[in-house]
Amino acid sequence: MASDSMLPQKRLGQTVSVLGGVVQDVCTIIDRIPDDGESVVASGFSMAPGGKGSNAAVAVHRLTRPNPKNTQPPADEVEEHPTEHDQDVHVRMVGAVGGDQYGPKLKQNLEDCGVNVEDVRVVDGQPTAVANILLEADTKENRVMQYLGVNEAFGASDFETAESLGGGIVPDLIICQLELGRGAIEQAIETAGLHRIDVLLNPAPASYLMPDIYPYVTHLVMNETEAVLLSEIERDEIKHHTGRTKVADSFRALGVKNVVITLGAKGAFYSNEEACGTVEAETNCSVMDTSGAGDSFVGGYTAEYLKSKSTGNWDIESAVQKGCKAAARVIEHLGCLEPICWADEIDIPRSN
Repeated sequence: MASDSMLPQKRLGQTVSVLGGVVQDVCTIIDRIPDDGESVVASGFSMAPGGKGSNAAVAVHRLTRPNPKNTQPPADEVEEHPTEHDQDVHVRMVGAVGGDQYGPKLKQNLEDCGVNVEDVRVVDGQPTAVANILLEADTKENRVMQYLGVNEAFGASDFETAESLGGGIVPDLIICQLELGRGAIEQAIETAGLHRIDVLLNPAPASYLMPDIYPYVTHLVMNETEAVLLSEIERDEIKHHTGRTKVADSFRALGVKNVVITLGAKGAFYSNEEACGTVEAETNCSVMDTSGAGDSFVGGYTAEYLKSKSTGNWDIESAVQKGCKAAARVIEHLGCLEPICWADEIDIPRSN
C-alpha cells in the first residue's frame, strides 16, 4: 500500500493551476507606430513583471479575496488562524524562468503576490521570456511581441499526469495560455479533460490547436484578433453579433462548453448552451494602458466561476460582468500585474 506521502495531494478549498509565462515586460510608450524604416522618439519606458500566465495567476488570487490591507483581523484571530483558510482559492503557477538577471526576481515577485511558485523552474543557461510592448500614448492601444525563451523547453511529456498539472497537486481548474508551446498545452488540456479537471483556455499568443482538444475545454476566452485567427471567419465579421455567434457556434460544435470573446471598449460577447449575449464595458473609465486587460478579465471571470462551483449556480453573464469590471480597474494604471485589483476593490468608483 502506498504511503500517504506518495498519494496525490488535494487541498481543501479550490486549487487553480496556471500553466503560462513568467515574463519580463519591457514597455515603450510612443506617439504612433513608426513606418517601415522610420525611427521615432519614445515618450516613456518602463520594465515590470508580467506574462499572461503570471498576470492571470495574480488576478485569480486577488479577485477571490479582499485586500489584506483593508481587512486586518484582530490580533487574537491572527494567532488562532495564522495563514491558512481551508475554503480559500489556492493559486499555483507552473512555468519557468531563466537563471539570468530577470528570472529569480520574477519568481520571487510572484511569490510575494501570494501565488505558489514551487513548480516555477529556474533553468540556468536559458533566457527568461521577454515581452516587448508598444503602447500608443493617445489611443492607449498596444502591440506585444513576446520571446518565449526558456518556456520553449516545455513538452508534452511534462503534463501526462493529473498531478503534473499542479506541481504535485491535482487542481480543480487549469488556466492555459500558449506561452509554453502548443504541444505542451495540448497535452495538458487532454490530461485535464481525461481526469475531469476544468480547463480555461486563453489562446494567446494565438496558434492553431488540434480540434480534438476542444471537447476538454470548459471555457474558451479570447479576444477578437484571436477569434479571427483560430476560426475561418472574415475579420470584418467579428465586428458584428452575427459573426461572433458564428465563431462561438463553431467552437461549441467542437465541444467547448463556454465561449467568450472580449471586445475591448465594447465589452465582451458570451455563449453557451443556456445563454448568448453581450456585456457592455465599464463606462467613464480613465484609460492609461490596455495591455493587461485580457488577463485581469480572465481573473475576474474565473473568480465568479469558482464561486458558482461552490454554490452550484453557474451564470456565464455574471462571470463576464465581473471580468469586464476587473479589466476596467487594471487599465486605469500603467502596467499589467501590479495594478490588478482585489475582490473588495472591483467596484470602487472609477478614476476621473
